[in-house]
Amino acid sequence: MLTRALSVAALALAAAAPAVQAQTATAYPEKAVRIIVPFGPGNSYDHTTRFIADHLHGQTGQSFVVEPKQGAVGNIAAAYVARAPADGYTLLLAANSTHSANQHLFKELNFDPVADFAPVSTLVQVPQALIVSPTLDVDSVDELIEVVRKRPGELNYGSSSATGRVAVESFLDRAGLKGQHIGYKTTTQAVVDLASGQLHFMFTDASTGITQAKSGKVKVLAVTSGERLDAAPDLPTMTEAGLPGYEFVAWLALVAPAGTPPEVVQRLSELVNQAVGDPATREFLANLYIQPYPGTPDSLRELIASDTKRWGDMIRAAGIEPQ
Repeated sequence: MLTRALSVAALALAAAAPAVQAQTATAYPEKAVRIIVPFGPGNSYDHTTRFIADHLHGQTGQSFVVEPKQGAVGNIAAAYVARAPADGYTLLLAANSTHSANQHLFKELNFDPVADFAPVSTLVQVPQALIVSPTLDVDSVDELIEVVRKRPGELNYGSSSATGRVAVESFLDRAGLKGQHIGYKTTTQAVVDLASGQLHFMFTDASTGITQAKSGKVKVLAVTSGERLDAAPDLPTMTEAGLPGYEFVAWLALVAPAGTPPEVVQRLSELVNQAVGDPATREFLANLYIQPYPGTPDSLRELIASDTKRWGDMIRAAGIEPQ
């Protein structure tokens, strides 16, 4: 009788489990959620995250608080979230840098891009722009190539992320050029030096590059997308500007600490995709020269795997040695 009673109880618990999981997913979030951003405030990545966070607040009634934690090309933020409680209330704005490139740029990481995280969803794709100092007398990619070629190793290029670093190194490798790299903690610092002439050229997100060019602080020569941007139709692509096949688009995504309940991850993914798919979000992104990039936990997991190989190939081809 006791054995039978225990069996009945076990079956009852098993039957109740899906209902408990569904209730957990529906109830989430029950308090404020933190989104840790590995980039400095004030750029298009930050603006995009805050817009989506506001949308998520409207969907759930709970605050999604954006917290910048920049440094070490995103590694500080990634390591912080990797060690956070796996309850869905601390998330990371992941990128191709933190989850694909950095393991090839650093000899050691204090986090595992795969084992330490639960993928939630991709968010957006971010075309880059090639910008130059106004003190450099060039108005096209061809002219920049000619100037750098005449002064091998003398001109400075900057970066504050793996995307910016690899974009320039790939550009130099394809064009057979040499330059001097200077690393920055934030894109804002790099742009200030570019405007003053202490830095000569760099790649940055298209929104920052185009906005700074409109203000007259820098010159923008081309964008790295496969096609011209709808919001900036006069800007050529790098292919059109003289480097056939050069295409370089970054991506942003959300990940949670490994061990986060699957039902919470799924709930987050659904919320994020609703936010990204909203017409108001798409209009906002278009004004930042950014493209919506919805996804699922599985598609993000596959992207991280394929991009880890792709970025590794690009980094090795550009001759970048791990630090």
